[in-house]
Amino acid sequence: MSFSGGVTVEQDRDLMSGENLYATLNEQKRLQKLEIRTNSYLRTMEPGRSAEVHSVDMDFFLDKDQRLERGVAMREAGGKSLDADSDLQLTGANLIEVLFQAQGDRSLLKQLRTEGRSVINLSAPKSRANDPRSANKRLTADAVKLMWRMTGRDLDKAEAVGNAELFVDPVVKNTAADQKTLTAPRIDCDFFEIGNLARTFIASGGSKAVIVPVQKVEDRGIRTLTSQKMTAVFVKETQDIDRMDAQGEAKFNENDRNGVASNISYTAADNTVRFRGGEPTVWDSRARTKGVELDSDLTNRVSFSRGKTATTYYSQEQTNGATPFSKVKSPVYVVSDRGEFHSESGIAIYTGNARAWQDDNFVRGDRLTIYVNEKKMDAGGHVQSQVYNARRRVDGASSTVPVFATADSMSYSDVNRTLHYESNVDIRQGTDRLTSGVADVYLSRDSSEVEKTIAQRGVVLTQPGRKGTGDWIQYTSADEVAVLKGNPARVEDAEKGSTEGGRLTVYMRDGRVIADDVRGPQSPGRVRSTHKVKKQ
Repeated sequence: MSFSGGVTVEQDRDLMSGENLYATLNEQKRLQKLEIRTNSYLRTMEPGRSAEVHSVDMDFFLDKDQRLERGVAMREAGGKSLDADSDLQLTGANLIEVLFQAQGDRSLLKQLRTEGRSVINLSAPKSRANDPRSANKRLTADAVKLMWRMTGRDLDKAEAVGNAELFVDPVVKNTAADQKTLTAPRIDCDFFEIGNLARTFIASGGSKAVIVPVQKVEDRGIRTLTSQKMTAVFVKETQDIDRMDAQGEAKFNENDRNGVASNISYTAADNTVRFRGGEPTVWDSRARTKGVELDSDLTNRVSFSRGKTATTYYSQEQTNGATPFSKVKSPVYVVSDRGEFHSESGIAIYTGNARAWQDDNFVRGDRLTIYVNEKKMDAGGHVQSQVYNARRRVDGASSTVPVFATADSMSYSDVNRTLHYESNVDIRQGTDRLTSGVADVYLSRDSSEVEKTIAQRGVVLTQPGRKGTGDWIQYTSADEVAVLKGNPARVEDAEKGSTEGGRLTVYMRDGRVIADDVRGPQSPGRVRSTHKVKKQ
């Protein structure tokens, strides 16, 4: 049978039209095939399954019971759903093939396949039209396959093959909104039970996700995530991406910040990137950090490291002088069990067996805190250090010796080049030892050598054959002179005897002790000396 001159076929609310229609009958004189040529159009209005398809030409194939088995739309093919909560629209295909499944006397959608660069748009849920978190989706590929559930009403799965791209566009374009693009050779999609609502999109064969702020925000750049495989997980209610899981050789970048791991997960709710597996590493122009687990809060610019944390500052310059090391161009290393890093304030906190070092110089403690912006560092808990040298003169020759110190806590300030030790202080340089409650060490500006040391509270200075005690001491490296104060201060010499007084000046080179008093010669302070006389 042939019909021409603008043909319309209607059944109830369903409609089929075109310029020409050709019907082929089987031996039982029933419809076997329908061909519509030029301006082909099909609309079905069955509740919950309403849709329309258009193309230049269409073919339909029916089974023996007159139920639709297959339909093919050719050239400039497209279509859309009409009554789903999330509307589906298909454009750009050269060919659309639709397979139907028989259910009673009806034919329900089963599968749709496209050829040619196809674009499928899935709108944000109409029920969430005013939700600022709602998002539209666009899936593009060289070929697309859609599969429906047994009801023929709701999408079950989708396959996008060949230069596949998923674009997620927020409905509300505010400062918190991001546009997200996921690309890969193939994207496989899974949907929730009803409403054509996306559940997960899995990109494989080498994937890339690009997250772009809708509005320009200071220090918030384009975020790029790449991996062998990537899963985008959607929020059911809003249809925006909740999480992206990158698996296999995963990499992350935003502005100056970079990261690698076997697996990287980005969650939109807390705007956090998590690095897991392999050897997670993050870095920027200042430093590089490794750990068993790394988390980076992109909103607050705070990062956390757990397990075998190791940071390399590329040079002392990159710490802004916050660590008490002298070589400006040499790297500084820090290791600990855990790390916490605040980019805005420039604070890095290392806890659990923490140790910072440059060459042979080091600081160790239960906790190390580096204040990059303020040029200082704190150490707490079982502190040990070797960060400076002391100059000594032996037999007329000058040399330097390393100084080792322990205390309950230590702080360093680059502004005044001072190390402050507190509680159970124990400082050793060569054979000399100084213990006290508090000690301040002043370093020279152009080297790691000590200029002077001031200690207080229960001061004890020991040397081979000599011991000094008091409440306060100042040791000056240039002249190797120690000024000891106390009530009284006391110096005991194994060979020369002992001296007590309000203030004692000890000349370390020749072992001389001078007792004086800052209050002047009329002061009430008393000096007591005991001399040992060598037997002839």
